[in-house]
Amino acid sequence: MMLNRRNALLGGLAIASLPTLAQGGRINQLGDAINMAGAQRMLSQRMGKAWLGQLRPELADRARQVLQASEVRFERQLGELLAYAPTPEIVGSYKAMRHRFGDYRALLQSAPSPTRVDELLLTSGEMLSIAQLATGQLQERSPENSARLVNLSGRQRMLSQRLALYFLAGQQGARPDLVRNETAMARAEFDVALEALGSAREATPAIRANLALAQSQWVFLQSALAGESQGPKAASDVFVASENLLAVMETVTGQFARQLG
Repeated sequence: MMLNRRNALLGGLAIASLPTLAQGGRINQLGDAINMAGAQRMLSQRMGKAWLGQLRPELADRARQVLQASEVRFERQLGELLAYAPTPEIVGSYKAMRHRFGDYRALLQSAPSPTRVDELLLTSGEMLSIAQLATGQLQERSPENSARLVNLSGRQRMLSQRLALYFLAGQQGARPDLVRNETAMARAEFDVALEALGSAREATPAIRANLALAQSQWVFLQSALAGESQGPKAASDVFVASENLLAVMETVTGQFARQLG
């Protein structure tokens, strides 16, 4: 009963936050560039999560909406990042991302099938690797610790989606050892990063308040991940929890980004 109430409350938070998740615009500052670059990591995993979510009847409509919005955002931001890219190396990273995204989009726009889960995990992982490289390249443009914090908090968004992606992949027949290992690594990384963000001297009271909210939602996501592995309720709980945690970490990342300018 408590889980259902929290699910409903947090679901409302994610829905209310969707306009924030969809915002875009011309990049004028490095903090915004690192934030947007990091969001590409998240979207690489969120799109895969949503593609798999369509295989669950109870999630299909919402998953389609999330997938469509994520594809639009990814493509728009890719164009903005290419226009901003300050070095030939960063331009090269985003050109590689654009090339690989063509293959990924073709998969995402195909009918979801359990037989293509391995292909989805491989392609989403390749997209994540390119996005991670480009985000690091942008972070290196600044010696400020705030740049590292934008990158770190932004990566938490990706981890929330990666955990849900692998959970849903496991439901569709992905190798149990792969799901177990990827889940364990993502959970451990999230815990370490959440503590680092909260202890950073740049974390203002407003940031710490949002990190406390993220912590409570992180507990909820972990509880959902431990649910009945094949049950429809577990899939819905994980999907909703990952969206809610994402919404709060979007806010935190933006707060750190504004510090960097």
